[in-house]
Amino acid sequence: MKLVIFDMDGLMFATEGIDMKCFKKACDEFGYIIEEKFQMELIGMNEHDTVLKLQEKFGEAFPVYDIRALSWKMKMEYFYEKGLPIKKGLKELVSYLKEKKIKIAVASSSSVKIINEYLQLSDLENQFDYIVGGDKVVHSKPDPEIFLKVLEYFNFDSSEALVLEDSNNGILASHRANIPVICVPDLVENKPELLALTYKTLPSLLEVRDEIAKILEASKC
Repeated sequence: MKLVIFDMDGLMFATEGIDMKCFKKACDEFGYIIEEKFQMELIGMNEHDTVLKLQEKFGEAFPVYDIRALSWKMKMEYFYEKGLPIKKGLKELVSYLKEKKIKIAVASSSSVKIINEYLQLSDLENQFDYIVGGDKVVHSKPDPEIFLKVLEYFNFDSSEALVLEDSNNGILASHRANIPVICVPDLVENKPELLALTYKTLPSLLEVRDEIAKILEASKC
């Protein structure tokens, strides 16, 4: 194993629930009602596809950028006041992978700007070897483009990498990129047929660290 690719929202940080609450509140202020079930469908999509999905549901007059800007403002105010909710085992896993000289990358549907903001808030800036956001690809997950872009950057084969994901779209994207994936579930209920495509499903990133240690130990034999 030469590379571990991290999803971000819901995998590294427990941001999905807060993001949904802020977006719902912003929609309310503009006079729109958005259901939780529909919001769940947006998880893992990049900005372009999210905008299309919202306009498809509410019409082209839906003030998507104004609502997203207000939602972002609410969310960042919350994070700066309360702190960014870091998922259990994240820093321990990052530290372990750095120690083992395994390359680490973030491949998230969020923009690079948001990724960098979160890494700064969590004291993880400059820790990752490569970052690619949803604003740097044409097709969002479950398309494999974002993961293939990471492999291309490092010039690694898919068999030399491991993806860490929480969402159904992310699992399917990694499968389509032919990269083994470990699922660490978050808000979205993972479909059994997609979990069947994973290498393993583990409760937290601490267990992921232990599993990677086993993989590395076995590779010595």
